[in-house]
Amino acid sequence: MYILNYGIDSELNRFRQMHSEIIENYQCIEYDMKRIYSAMSSDDYYECMDYLDGNNWGVVLNKLKKLDYSDNKPYFTEDEYKLLDEIRERRNYWCHQCYLDFVYIQNEYDRQNRLSKLIRQLENEKNRAIKLQKKMEGIFINDFCD
Repeated sequence: MYILNYGIDSELNRFRQMHSEIIENYQCIEYDMKRIYSAMSSDDYYECMDYLDGNNWGVVLNKLKKLDYSDNKPYFTEDEYKLLDEIRERRNYWCHQCYLDFVYIQNEYDRQNRLSKLIRQLENEKNRAIKLQKKMEGIFINDFCD
């Protein structure tokens, strides 16, 4: 496997750290969508959380948007829903494809260039995700917690 040829590489370690952090952000965003939907729902909060546990990001996002816009007082703008959908797509990339986009590149220079580009993309992703995650946490805590 090509990744074994890296040894201890600070850029690879940086990528791994950032990758882990963005996955954390994505998991929190997905969980907060479920919490907000469950709190907004007329159903029992914990029962709804259990129900949503088996649903993926896209299903939860659609349910949340529909319920959020049902009273004409949405918590999230249309642009934020678009961003949530974009993040869903990017999350799939970061979870299922990103390592494959550089690990098997045999030319060291090309592999390092690709890795550097992915690190820059992760930085941008993290900035977008953190901002949205903080808003979601704030909504849940301020509007649904006593």
